[in-house]
Amino acid sequence: MRTEELPEQFLESMKRMLGTEYQDYISSMKEDTRTALRVNTNKITPEQFMDICPFHAEPVPWNEKGFYYNADVDMPSKHPYYYAGLYYIQEPSAMIPASLLPVEEGDRVLDLCAAPGGKATELSAKLHGTGLLVANDISVSRAMALAKNLQISGTKNAVVTAETPENLAAVLPGFFHKVLIDAPCSGEGMFRRDPGMVKSWCIHGPEYYAALQAEILESAYVLLAPGGDMVYSTCTFSPLEDEGMIQSFLKKHPDMTICEVPRHPGYSEGRPDWVPDGDSSLENCVRIFPHRAEGEGHFAVLLHKHGKAGDTCDDPEMWDINGTDMKSDRISEACPDGKRRRKQSGKKSRNHISASDSREKKQKNQEGIEDFFQMLLPETGIEIKKLSRKKDIYVAETLAAGQMKGLRIVAGGLIAGNDKNGRFEPSPQLALALRGEDYLQRIDLPAEDERVIRYLKGETVLVDKPYKGYVLFCVDGYPLGWCKGNGSGTMKNKYYPGWRMQ
Repeated sequence: MRTEELPEQFLESMKRMLGTEYQDYISSMKEDTRTALRVNTNKITPEQFMDICPFHAEPVPWNEKGFYYNADVDMPSKHPYYYAGLYYIQEPSAMIPASLLPVEEGDRVLDLCAAPGGKATELSAKLHGTGLLVANDISVSRAMALAKNLQISGTKNAVVTAETPENLAAVLPGFFHKVLIDAPCSGEGMFRRDPGMVKSWCIHGPEYYAALQAEILESAYVLLAPGGDMVYSTCTFSPLEDEGMIQSFLKKHPDMTICEVPRHPGYSEGRPDWVPDGDSSLENCVRIFPHRAEGEGHFAVLLHKHGKAGDTCDDPEMWDINGTDMKSDRISEACPDGKRRRKQSGKKSRNHISASDSREKKQKNQEGIEDFFQMLLPETGIEIKKLSRKKDIYVAETLAAGQMKGLRIVAGGLIAGNDKNGRFEPSPQLALALRGEDYLQRIDLPAEDERVIRYLKGETVLVDKPYKGYVLFCVDGYPLGWCKGNGSGTMKNKYYPGWRMQ
């Protein structure tokens, strides 16, 4: 990126802050950005991934799950492992906030500004299928993309909402043990990676975002339970949005303190000297500068809320919704990534379906459900409860909608499947939540087999074995989705159209 493309006001600010390092920063802006991925430990360990990694990868120093790759040579977003959810492509510095949040199994965790899902999928991996993850974005369209990424990652215990932080705080005060805020910001740290951010900065600079960040922090404070932890992060250098924002927040809330975090290569300390009367504890913040580390500009801090852990919302009955009506303000049903179903024309209305037809369809659907679940091993750890709402069959992990009544829910829990014209059809989401060995009837092909790409493109696949019924289609042991056999070697492709490889 050329220096003359950067706003003069921004350059003067960086010159004041960096002093003798300013020229090093300017030189770094002319270098290529680094590309990276983060291994999804919901499915595979970093060691296992490196054993099968199809391209050259080098470790990211501040995240044991993160690996740099060469974007000029490698295309991980086109590899079948990406579609199997084995990794998430993520800017290296963006891996820091979720890694700082000390999530424990069983926690109720909120990712307040979660789209597109990089941090939420890592929080999910930390929970290991326990507790509850609420991933929120104020935009419905972004929340739908967020739901897709969580589903591909194999997440079973997440609720995706599309709400303002204020509305969430009004409904769920003190509900969460852990909260992550990757706040909207002026984006100064992303100028090299996304030059379009420069134009945005000229329209809305640090002052505009600082007011918004202060409001979000206040809502997050209400949402966080006593004894809980919060991470606040931005991708900007502006002290007004970083150390200054945290200092102002701590003055309003003396029960919040900054925590020390492990210092990794590439980390720089927070700068209390960049804000008036800066408290020395601000040194425990984390900064990433592109001239000091192989990543874009970033800021993050871990905060703790004092008080007795579990003071509020600790009754499981308040947030377990097994058997609860979920129709209030729900956007999506069984459709992956939150897309609405379209009403189909030309079909008989419910009033024109005879009682005998209805009973016959119900019986066939029940038989299909039983046939399907006979193939699902009990060792999966996924307890299927045949809870029905309209035509959907939900897994027991359809969490928290009872507590969240009145909020816009884009997706909730793990949907096992639905009734399609009187026949049970398993959901794409369920396939991604399984291990290959969890389902008895499966096809497992190596990544190099051309049939894997054919499957991901939605094409018919030919196999040697005459399968009948639903078959789990896997690549090197990792599920991609479903196909269906009719007793011949021709498999009907059931890969979700919205996820297909282009």
